[in-house]
Amino acid sequence: MDNFKDKFVNAIVEISGKINGNKIISSIQEAFIVLNPFIILASIATLFTSLICSPRTGLAQYAGFEFLTTFEPLFSGIYYGSLNLIALLLAFSMAYSLAKKVSVDPLLGGFIGLVTYVCMSPTSFPVQGADGVFATGLSQDVTGSMGMFYAIVVSACAIMLYSKLAKVKAFEIKMPDSVPANVGKAFSSLIPTCLTIIILCVVRFVFNLLTHSELFNLIYNVLQAPLAKLMQTPFGFVGVGLFASLFWVFGIHGVAVTSAITRPLFLSALSTNIELVNAGKAPTEIVTKVFNVIFGGIGGFGCTLALVVAIMLFSKREDERAIAKIALPAGIFEINEPMIFGLPIVMNPIYMIPFTLASAVGSIIGYVATKIGIMPVTYIDVPWVTPPFINAFLATGGKFSAVLVQLVAFAAIVLLYTPFVLISNGIAKKLQEKKEEK
Repeated sequence: MDNFKDKFVNAIVEISGKINGNKIISSIQEAFIVLNPFIILASIATLFTSLICSPRTGLAQYAGFEFLTTFEPLFSGIYYGSLNLIALLLAFSMAYSLAKKVSVDPLLGGFIGLVTYVCMSPTSFPVQGADGVFATGLSQDVTGSMGMFYAIVVSACAIMLYSKLAKVKAFEIKMPDSVPANVGKAFSSLIPTCLTIIILCVVRFVFNLLTHSELFNLIYNVLQAPLAKLMQTPFGFVGVGLFASLFWVFGIHGVAVTSAITRPLFLSALSTNIELVNAGKAPTEIVTKVFNVIFGGIGGFGCTLALVVAIMLFSKREDERAIAKIALPAGIFEINEPMIFGLPIVMNPIYMIPFTLASAVGSIIGYVATKIGIMPVTYIDVPWVTPPFINAFLATGGKFSAVLVQLVAFAAIVLLYTPFVLISNGIAKKLQEKKEEK
């Protein structure tokens, strides 16, 4: 049995190491971390627009406050620049991060990723309401959340191809020693840069000739759209939560393992909701980046703040109560490492069971409540360290119904943890009695 356990733990560690050690996956994770401030800024702008400036839903709809609509262009400009260019920002950020890992100048790599993405995207789109009329430029589909997966694929291909071409000595342009180093460096990258962009654009051109469609549409329809649809179902978000939990209970950051796939999908869902709200429409995507925080991570992944409360209410073990008191302030700000490694939950046969189920329970309660209309859809991103109940209030544009649903979810998870707290107490008591008998 111990041999099987060791093999299983080693397999989990090995899988985690391969995932986190993969240059492309780790670059995706880094790229989205860099983009977080822009997403939050876009959310803040949307919140101000919907609560203050909008003549439909904001303070501006009431007599005497109509003047507030004049500020709407201010916030819509911030929103557009922060979110509607997210695919372009991602193309640069992804390429920048990957370039560092393959010994390519990061700034040059970022520009190669961005330029290649634009060159390989459709540059004309139909004008709404005008049959047969096309506008020249990049559509919002290309620059916004719909283009995120395509931006990742194109920028990754561009950097990996450039890194190979840059090593070919025949493509290196050598300048005289009198030429400044930065100028010489620019010329030495000229041929690999041009070839990278030309080769990938030829791939797109050939694909267009053969299929009469765009590579952009292929990536979106075959990869991004089906995965995004799956993540909007309980099977999708519960499955991801259970998979992440499996790594956590072995001391591995489960969210870091899964985020390369889930983060663009959940962020895309959030972006879609923000875009709909700014267009005066109702948001549609239930499972978003912030939804997972407010229901699947109350006090950190595994909703460990609920375990802190369960221990403080029902545990008689002084060691557990001492850890819970220390972990409480951190848990309020969504930091759960004191419980994960201090209690510990890692490799704990008692607490790993409710820990694995807690995020699923919270997310299902939030999903059902949103689905049947008890609370609205989340569309405002908030910093992950925002305390529970405040984050639910802000994420839904200031709706107290979301706070009440989160409170119900929190109470349910406290109840989930409670029997295991009592079991832990019972085991500790028996061990103490045996020790005293000796």
